[in-house]
Amino acid sequence: MATRGPKLAILIILTCGFAASAPAQTAVPIETVLARASEYVAQYESELGNLIGAEEYVQSSVLMDLSVPPRILKREQRRTTSDFLIIQVGEEWAALRKVNRVDGNKVKESEPSFDQAFDASPAANAKLLDNFKQESTQYNLGNVHRDINLPTFALHVLRKKEISRFVFDRAGTAKVGGVQTWKIRFREMAAPTLVVTAKNEPLYSKGTLWIEPDTGRVLQTEFEVENPSPRVDGYIAVEYSAGKNVKVLVPSSMVERYESTYNKVECRADYMNFRPFEVDVKFEISEPK
Repeated sequence: MATRGPKLAILIILTCGFAASAPAQTAVPIETVLARASEYVAQYESELGNLIGAEEYVQSSVLMDLSVPPRILKREQRRTTSDFLIIQVGEEWAALRKVNRVDGNKVKESEPSFDQAFDASPAANAKLLDNFKQESTQYNLGNVHRDINLPTFALHVLRKKEISRFVFDRAGTAKVGGVQTWKIRFREMAAPTLVVTAKNEPLYSKGTLWIEPDTGRVLQTEFEVENPSPRVDGYIAVEYSAGKNVKVLVPSSMVERYESTYNKVECRADYMNFRPFEVDVKFEISEPK
């Protein structure tokens, strides 16, 4: 699976907590709530900035033989400790890992640290970005290619330039962390889709948003995409919390699940110490072909 433009993330769940008044739960039309949520996303992305933190990432992979009876061919688990960077590339965001340890063992550095690597040359920075993307995925388990796990990707659904391609239906109310929210289901109906295949074919997404109706702040989202051939189902859940060193909500954990015909991969990432990435990074961005 891939995204239009820079390859980012597919599917996401976000969680945080804010108070909402009971009357607003019933009096506000869904169009108003969605408009507030779209404004919130625009403001959130403008304030997000480049962030760097630490990530503990645990993966497990099961490879199956589907003969009768089915049997497990291979079972693997891996733990990595990394510097984790969320960086703006043009109008989009990229998630980069610089892996420092694998299963407790220190790895040999193939690139310098993030703050030492990027310089003032846009062309050189673009090349480094590609190198870091490869390093971000080289320790992935399983046969499902995945460079798409950017925690904030689900917010794309509510972007002003994307929202008109989705249909939304209210599915009641629910409490998220003790806060009453609107539960709103969405389905992507028109191309160009947020996620495409390796051959640039559209993949239509669906999911659910939990939104604070008074402010439009997104408390939780669920985003799913299925690639029918070859079959790959993807799911990512991210919890957000207030950061100590930044003014916006930051990811605290991310749970992923990818399932193909023969392989199932489950992952959990825990994030700590997010802070502004102070290096001013410029990229030479090629026009899409």
